[in-house]
Amino acid sequence: MGSDVEQKKPRDPARMVMTIIVVAIVVAFGAIGYVLYTRGGSGGGSQRTIVSGDAVTLDYIGMLPDGRVFDTSLLSVANDNSNYPKSLTFALRDNDSYKPFSMTAGNYGSGGTIKGFALGVLGLQVGDQKTIEIAPEDGYPLFAERVTTFNITDKIPITELMTEDQFRSFFAIEPVELDVAIHPFWGWSVLVAEVSGGTVTLKSQPTVGQSVYPYGNPNVGTTPTGWEIKVTGYDPAANAGVGEITIQNMISSEDVYHVMGEDSSGNALVIWSFDAAAQTFQVHSSYSESGYNAEISGRPLIFEVTIIEVEAGQS
Repeated sequence: MGSDVEQKKPRDPARMVMTIIVVAIVVAFGAIGYVLYTRGGSGGGSQRTIVSGDAVTLDYIGMLPDGRVFDTSLLSVANDNSNYPKSLTFALRDNDSYKPFSMTAGNYGSGGTIKGFALGVLGLQVGDQKTIEIAPEDGYPLFAERVTTFNITDKIPITELMTEDQFRSFFAIEPVELDVAIHPFWGWSVLVAEVSGGTVTLKSQPTVGQSVYPYGNPNVGTTPTGWEIKVTGYDPAANAGVGEITIQNMISSEDVYHVMGEDSSGNALVIWSFDAAAQTFQVHSSYSESGYNAEISGRPLIFEVTIIEVEAGQS
């Protein structure tokens, strides 16, 4: 009786080799596709390295050397003050303004970004994250004329002369002899001592120990602004009768880049330096009309960037 089990045919070695090669090719292409996908590749699976002239879209977090955030493209960072403490001049914008930033790699100066940022993205690819450290000379330029030196202790004349028109413009009232007004800048009482021949003679009348806040009162409002100035002396006989008020700016080295005031035009003032030996400090003023920011100009900065998209520049 014959067997009903069919005898197996011998395997073809050439066919086995071909099968192994095909499987290897499929696995290799799958691995390449996975790498490109996880790196965020685009453009048919190719991964472009950023060169000068490329159009780059990215997210960023701009920080001061101490880690405080002064600007960002991310709404989540802007709203998170616990993990991302903010700088003095940081201000929330409309929610829809927080979106990826587009720039031309390598393009800095007029029509571009700051040098350190424009060059800092070169060599990166989509999906890459990088911390770019920018030296002051490659960041926002410093305008030296916007830095003013103040004495910690200073002298202010008691007597002040101005025209009637200047008085009306400054005090927003008519000059009347023996009236008492509030000084618009210092905030202390001023006596209209005399009005004669179109000239107004004023006598400031602060109280020794009085605190004034011409650059903003840090004790008022939710955002501290300004600093205390204390009247420490009052001598009406000094300077041949002109008189002299002694004031003290209550500023220390700890206030450098941590205290901000405001001038009469609404521009931000940042404490820029402190010299204990000379008993002076410097104030750096912003210029809102031009976008000049005293807090970040002339300083080393840090940007954390994430590359989202890269397109080849026009050749």
